[in-house]
Parts: sequence; structure tokens; C-alpha cells
Amino acid sequence: MIRLLTFILITAVLVGCTVWFADNPGRMTVVWLGYRFDGSIGMVALALLALTAICVLIWRGWTIIANSPGWVGRLLGSRRRKKGQQALTMGLLELASGDVRQALKHTRAVDRYLEDDTLTRLLTAQAAELDGNNDAAKRQFEAMLEKPDSAFFGLRGLLQLSLKTNDREDALDYAERAHRLRPRNPAVIVTLFDLLLTSKRWDRALSLLVDAQKAEVFGEQELTRRRALLITAKAEDAIASGENAEAIKLLRKALNAAGDFTGAAVLLAGLYRDLKQEAKARDVILHSWRTTPSAALGAIYLDTLTGDPLAQVKSVEKLAATNPDHVESQIILAEAALLADLWGMARSNLEKAMSRKTEARHYRLLADLELREKQDGAKARDLLVKASHANPDPDWRCGACGAETDRWVVSCPSCHSFGSVEWRSPLRVHQAPKTTASDTEMTPSKDAAQKPAAIEQNGTIIDHSNDDDGGSDSDNANTPQKGTQPAV
Repeated sequence: MIRLLTFILITAVLVGCTVWFADNPGRMTVVWLGYRFDGSIGMVALALLALTAICVLIWRGWTIIANSPGWVGRLLGSRRRKKGQQALTMGLLELASGDVRQALKHTRAVDRYLEDDTLTRLLTAQAAELDGNNDAAKRQFEAMLEKPDSAFFGLRGLLQLSLKTNDREDALDYAERAHRLRPRNPAVIVTLFDLLLTSKRWDRALSLLVDAQKAEVFGEQELTRRRALLITAKAEDAIASGENAEAIKLLRKALNAAGDFTGAAVLLAGLYRDLKQEAKARDVILHSWRTTPSAALGAIYLDTLTGDPLAQVKSVEKLAATNPDHVESQIILAEAALLADLWGMARSNLEKAMSRKTEARHYRLLADLELREKQDGAKARDLLVKASHANPDPDWRCGACGAETDRWVVSCPSCHSFGSVEWRSPLRVHQAPKTTASDTEMTPSKDAAQKPAAIEQNGTIIDHSNDDDGGSDSDNANTPQKGTQPAV
């Protein structure tokens, strides 16, 4: 619409000027260099307009001729970039397929067609690393450090090479430098955090959690858990150094951050017990028992009790009342009642616990009860045999690899997983029995169909179920369930 109005306006002006010159045809005489020109005003205006158009055309032509080298250069540069990008793409594809020779061939093409050598160095370094030539790859990555735009990627490459060769000290240095360049890069934060844990630099790891929170690498719950783990690790070092006051301060700080942290509660209660401050140890256990009861806390609680056995039972009842429905409350009540010769109380609590889950320690307690109450050695032996087939007792165990430790540690000694060691029971694993043709023709019983004893995966049975007998009948102590064998 605007263009149409502009065209109409220009046309109207031209028409108006033409009409005006036609109505006023005056004449003009020009004398220059001995020449004389006579003509009308309209002819003079037309001549000036034509001269202006010729000058414009000459200027445009000269501009095209003057800029032709740059235009040709841009055309040729576009073709070179296209060839270079194609060579880079093919090089990356050859790397992905594992053909190092072809990848290096395309690398030379990238170097020839593209002026920026960053891509060439990166492709060459990756090809050399894939070929097993770590020294050549390291030289390429180090050359990338010279340019600010490629320095981060060079550090990332050097970091990966150091981790590959298990050079943890150099890897930590590269990770710190990469983090300074890009403090919110998630991959660098995670790698640096793991390296700091390996070197036991707890304070630096705690400060790194601030950057991790800004970069949203971990959720709020995970950040709280990691912070409590690191504070507890510092407390463990303080205990080893004999700085008990500092350790107590740190452990209380960890429990304030994560009240359900069993590791910190066990360390703090054990430290109070060793310092002969039994009342404080029991207070810590009472607070933790409400959310996370465990046999480790229960053992420390029993160690702190003094006086006659009946008074100890009263103290244990106070502890169990904070979480009465938990199996650990029933087990610790049974242990205290057994020491006080309260046979009925011990048996009832054991039966409650074994109705939900049976472990080796349950059968051992039941065997002790049979021997002390009824002096029934035969039944006690049968129960001890059943204990050898039952689910193992809980202990400090890594949830990632299953390795056992004698105490809580911030990282697993076997797989180095952070925060994976907890007080837990291991899975019960059986070898899957071989089936025969006659077995497949048999119809399973109704009870077996309703209550499977285990879950079978890839020839292995992982048992999460409870024993059917509940530990109250010794006649079937040596008879495992059909389809299973004694636990490994």
C-alpha cells in the first residue's frame, strides 16, 4: 500500500512538472568555450536528467568491477568451507566406525580447506586417542590450550586422557582449570567432585556443591545428602586425629542437615559411648530410631545400658516405643528380654519379627532361647542349621557393588561409589534348578502359585521372600523350599 502511494505521488509530481514546462516554454542560452547553445527549458532539464542517469550507470559499473575480486573470493571460500565441512563430517563418521586411517585422511582435508585449525586438532587428537597413541593426542590437546576459544576443549581432552591413564593428580589439575573456565558445566562439576572425593579434599568438595546448586546438577535432596556425607567424612578424619570435640560438632551438623543419616548417627553415638557419655549416646539413638532404626544403632544402645537386666528392658522398651512397628524394635526387645530371662516376651517379639522377614540372626536368637529356656540342644542345633540357610544379617554394604565394609565410609573401597555404603541386608541369591520334561508336565500346587519363593532372572533366583515356617518349627529345618537351594 505504501509503495503504491509513493508511486502515485512520484507520477503526479512528474506529470505536474511536465505540464508546467509545457505551459511555460521559456528559452535558455548557454555560451561556453566559444560555443553557444539555445534551447527550451524542458530540453535542458531532460538533458540534465539523462546526464545524471549516465553518471549513475558508470558509477555502478565501476563498483562491480572494483568489488569483483572479493566476490570471486567469497564464492571460492564458500566452496572451500563446504568441502572442509564435508571432510570434517566424514572424519567424525570414520572415527565413530573405528577406521583411524580414513579419519586421519579426512583430517588432512579439513586442514587444507578450513583456516581454523581447532577442528583439525580436535579430530586429530581423537583419532590418535582411538589409535592408542596417547602422546600424540596429548600434544594436540595441549596445542588447543593456546587459543581461548579452544582452551576448554583441550582441558577436557587432557582430563579424559589423565583419567584413562589413572593419573589422578594431573586429572584433578585439569578439572580445576576447566571448572574455572566454565564453572557451570555439569560434566566438569561431576568429574571434579569425584576427583576431590578420591583425594579426600572435603572442604573443596563442599564449596563445589555451591556451584553444583547454581548449575542445577543435583536436586535439593541430593545436595543435602551429599553435604551431610562430606561433613561426616570430615568428622571421621577428626576422630582418627583425636579431635573428638570437632568430630562431635561436625556430626551434629550432619544430622541437622539429614536427620535420617544412619552413618552419622552411628559415628556420633559410638563416639559418645567411647567417651563414657552413655546418656548422650542414647539420646542420639532415640532421635535417629524414629526414622531409621538399624541393628548397628541397637548394638550401641545395648552397650550403653547399665544396671540389672530388668532395668535394661525398661530402657529398651522406651527406645522401641519411638518406632514400635519396625522389625528392629522387635529384635532389640527380644535381645533385651533374652538377657533378662523373660522367655515369653523374647519369643513373642521374635515371632513378630520373623513373620515379616527371617534372617540368620533371628534363628540364632531363637536357638539361644530354646537352649536357655528349655535346654533343648537338638532343636537349637536345628535352628542353627536353618540360620546357615537364611538371609544374611545386615551390615555396612555398598549398594552399587555389594561389597562389605567393617564401618561406614563416604566412598566404597571397592567401586569408589560416593555415598553408597549403608546399613543394609544383601540379596539372597540361589542357583536356578535345572528343569526336566517331567517337571514341565507337572502342575504347580495352589500354594506355590499364590506365593512364589523367588524371582528368576537369567538362570539365577533372587530371593526376597520370607521363610514359610517362620522359624517356629524345627522339623523342616533341613528341608529347603522346592525350586531353591541353600543360599550362597
